[in-house]
Amino acid sequence: MDNKGKSMKEIRIESVTKHYGTIKALDHVNLGVNPAEFMVVMGPSGCGKTTLLLVVLGALSPDEGHIIINGKVIDDLPLEERGIGYVPQDFGLFPHLNVYENVAFGLKVRNQGEDETHKIVNELLVMVDLQGLEDRKPQELSGGQKQRVALARALATNPSVLLLDEPLSNVDEATKAEVRVNLKKIVKRTKITTLCVTHNPEDAFNLGDRIAIMQSGKIIQCDSPINLLKNPKNEGVKRLIAPMYTLYKLEGAYVQS
Repeated sequence: MDNKGKSMKEIRIESVTKHYGTIKALDHVNLGVNPAEFMVVMGPSGCGKTTLLLVVLGALSPDEGHIIINGKVIDDLPLEERGIGYVPQDFGLFPHLNVYENVAFGLKVRNQGEDETHKIVNELLVMVDLQGLEDRKPQELSGGQKQRVALARALATNPSVLLLDEPLSNVDEATKAEVRVNLKKIVKRTKITTLCVTHNPEDAFNLGDRIAIMQSGKIIQCDSPINLLKNPKNEGVKRLIAPMYTLYKLEGAYVQS
């Protein structure tokens, strides 16, 4: 599942606004994700990052603005026609299905042939290092293993875009560093354009090619991890990324915009 020869897709989020009653969850959000890029949107709880992910997915409709994938406006496309793989925060695994059946679920919904389904699922289980665990149920797996099952399931239908909602929030701290490395390695191997949201600076800085900082429904700054640390736009950005200055051994000058 290396996506060789497959056209990589870009995502463009153009002036997207979303209200919940009188609350403006998204306020004219603009963001571009380049082909095969791992983009992370980072911000505190309630800033609108999950709402943004669900608008791209098609689970929510924007009140204003457009979602564009590879030059095509997809605002009116149903979720199943968007070519998007999605891993929810709780992984969303079916407890009554084993690992193999969970990964194969989307293929069976699409009436994929049994032989091809078997081939795809086995390739994915090798890629995410779950071979030999095909018969286990989700309750018999660790948090990191559940995440890899969910990731394999999302990739099984060969999507052009991958969305990850807080992918490490349900992984125990003892194994989080290893799981983070494996997640980045798998996503990079597939060359899939990825949009991930998280509140955790360490996850954002270790996963993202670029990081978009979100506050109160707006993208405040978007840059590479090192450039964010060297040139935070304001004190709000600096506070959000403060835990990373020690890791990068930088003092983090504040640059007034």
